Amino acid sequence: MAPWIERPTLRLDMDSPPERRFAAVPADAIQAGKTLLASIMRLMPPAAKLLAHLVRLRTASRFHAEAISLANHFGVDWRAIIIANISYDLMIANIGCSTVALPTPRGPVLARNMDWWPEDLLAQASYLVHCERGAVRLFSNAGWPGAIGVVSGMSARGFALVLNAVLGPERSSKLGYPVLLHLRRVLEDARDFDEALRLLTDQHLAVGGLITLVGCDNKQRVVVERTPKRHGLRWPNGDEPLIATNDYRLLFKPATCEELEVCRTTCSRFDALQEFFASHRPDRDVEDAELLYILSDPRVIQEITAQHIVFRPRDQAARLYVPRRLLAMNHAHADAASIA
Repeated sequence: MAPWIERPTLRLDMDSPPERRFAAVPADAIQAGKTLLASIMRLMPPAAKLLAHLVRLRTASRFHAEAISLANHFGVDWRAIIIANISYDLMIANIGCSTVALPTPRGPVLARNMDWWPEDLLAQASYLVHCERGAVRLFSNAGWPGAIGVVSGMSARGFALVLNAVLGPERSSKLGYPVLLHLRRVLEDARDFDEALRLLTDQHLAVGGLITLVGCDNKQRVVVERTPKRHGLRWPNGDEPLIATNDYRLLFKPATCEELEVCRTTCSRFDALQEFFASHRPDRDVEDAELLYILSDPRVIQEITAQHIVFRPRDQAARLYVPRRLLAMNHAHADAASIA
């Protein structure tokens, strides 16, 4: 039996008013999302909810109606929804990830592990969400029912992007745009790969990150290394694999630390992915199973790996898997009322 299992798909009609957009989400998906949300909020100090008002101002209320609608379905305060969707900016040290972008005869394939804590609750709440207008897909988000922001997403306009956490010497910026909400904007607003790249490099962000962006052509593969105000672009050398883990390689020298697993293992995971794909050729296709076995290898997977994701923008193929063992874990439901 494969050590992973594919997760279900949800569809959201973006033409529906925000207050009715989530009405068709199954009750079990909402319950899993409530449990995850409660776990996230227990990590946040009570004062964190004050940030929700600042986010509303910084984003010009772009996501406010959606947050209120989700809050109504979850039975919580809308501020909890917003805090969960800026959790990357607040909990960057708890998020890892390993990513590879390969050239293939069908255009780039973007495959990655999403490493996040609590990994079991995220895996159990994970859904591939297709956001549609009528019968036309706009973008896909490998997230959970309460996700407004995006960590891993693919646009119907021919590009996909994923975020890897990174710690660096530059401080966060209170005036910067929340990272996950900005990635959502890019998926919605960018007309193509080139505009997506411009939006990812120009925006003043709250914290740094490593954003792997791929298009429909094998030459369209780049890691955007970001601090709040600066960027560097790491392109592959010809047809070589493009790999990202959790350290800068252009803006700053790669660095590890012993305190956090994502930092301690970043270079070893990078080296392992390089070794696994050293003989890859652009004229050879690679199937999901091959990618998933590599992502599940002990040298790559972490204890907090919650998702495996495969995007193929040219084919508009998006798949979300989770480690099978995490679905079998029994976890007491959190008291969602505690975050209301």
